Amino acid sequence: MALNEHEQFVYDAITLRIRNSAKFDYSKNAEVLTRLRRARVLRLRQCSAYVGLLTKPLSDCDVDITKSSKLYEIIRTYDQLEVPAKIMELEKLFSKILGKNEKVVVWCNFIGALKLIQKHCKKLKTNSELLYGDTPVEQTSVDQGETREKIINRFKDPKSGLDVLIANPGACAESISLHKTCHHAIYYDLSYNCAQYLQSLDRIHRVGGSETEEAHYYFLQNKNAIDRDVMDNIDRKVQKMFGVLDDKLPQPDLTGDEDQEEIKAYERLFKAD
Repeated sequence: MALNEHEQFVYDAITLRIRNSAKFDYSKNAEVLTRLRRARVLRLRQCSAYVGLLTKPLSDCDVDITKSSKLYEIIRTYDQLEVPAKIMELEKLFSKILGKNEKVVVWCNFIGALKLIQKHCKKLKTNSELLYGDTPVEQTSVDQGETREKIINRFKDPKSGLDVLIANPGACAESISLHKTCHHAIYYDLSYNCAQYLQSLDRIHRVGGSETEEAHYYFLQNKNAIDRDVMDNIDRKVQKMFGVLDDKLPQPDLTGDEDQEEIKAYERLFKAD
């Protein structure tokens, strides 16, 4: 899908500011430069997911968003200007999936975007719950209200009325089993963490338990944005892993590579600079 008008303006402006900042990279040491480049990539991912995320300061980021600029005003008032393209597409998918009385899990990496998705669920009168790092677990207190376990159990109950689970893969990708209840997963955005991605895929399809049910995966990808690079990177790593498995060689480590992958992504995206 194409970025909406204000999303495109902000994305292009952030990209230009990254290029301008990069002109002074020669004066920085390697450690500082690594942190800066990772932060720049994260800014682009935030921008493609939800412009409103840019209002919060980001550690080690040198992308200038001057408060007196047109860019800052669009970011500050973004929610009054338009609905993100991904949210519009998400609502179409909800209509299709929930219209068939089926449940769906939405994977999203940014807390602000998770909350935005739930806000739009409420506008659609769709019952949803958030599952992320701040969601309490049963062991933390005997009086926690809606805990992670309670939410998951309600989602698994076909009669509960809870049809949308909005989850953060960093917190939940390997801790929940949904394959008997849910057969639809929407990826609102992706990170460069391939291990988390593979774990999230496994939530709604398990060998030895769900072969008779077809799993459906939907990927929301903005054109002319960082989304395509993230998806291509994940695809390459998945194909590499399956190739290794076919040859019965040791499986590559996919758990600790996200930092390095973000640096490689920066070099790909700004290789001409």
